[in-house]
Amino acid sequence: MARKTKTEDTSPAPSESNESVPVTAPGSIAFEIPQVVVFRLAEQLHALPIECVQEIQQIVEFTPVPGGSAALVGMIDLRGSVVPAIDLRALLGMPLLDYSLDTPMIFFKTHGRLVALLVDEVEDVVDLPDDCMQPPSNLYDLADRMIGICKLDQGLTIVLDPDRLVPDAALSSGDPFGGEGLL
Repeated sequence: MARKTKTEDTSPAPSESNESVPVTAPGSIAFEIPQVVVFRLAEQLHALPIECVQEIQQIVEFTPVPGGSAALVGMIDLRGSVVPAIDLRALLGMPLLDYSLDTPMIFFKTHGRLVALLVDEVEDVVDLPDDCMQPPSNLYDLADRMIGICKLDQGLTIVLDPDRLVPDAALSSGDPFGGEGLL
């Protein structure tokens, strides 16, 4: 998929800027999301705000954590930092898939800590169009972990809230799932 690029600077004056999409997540204050990293789980598109994503790389060796949640697949040594690796399929209650050397991991910051998220496929970094974001309906099981749903060229995309995806209390205790799992 081709990456969106700007060929000329047509940005308005700073007071008229429309490069960011103001969004209010449930129970939080409004913030702006100019771009997202879009990825797939099965056939559904998901995204994380670019501001929280540190890097994307193929799967690396991880150390299993005995007695942890099914979503916590292990810990990764990333340049001297120990990072929990979370299978997003398990976290969201989807059927699990075997990992391969092509399985991507999105390293993102949540609550000041780095977390690795295993996903099916990373699509692209996308500029969010004006007025594309709609708040999540309470009909969605994931509504409390979503910023909203955005209509992109690729299709409807669930934009996840990185700070609600993994609870702060779980990261602070050293157990990314608080001993009880995230579900």
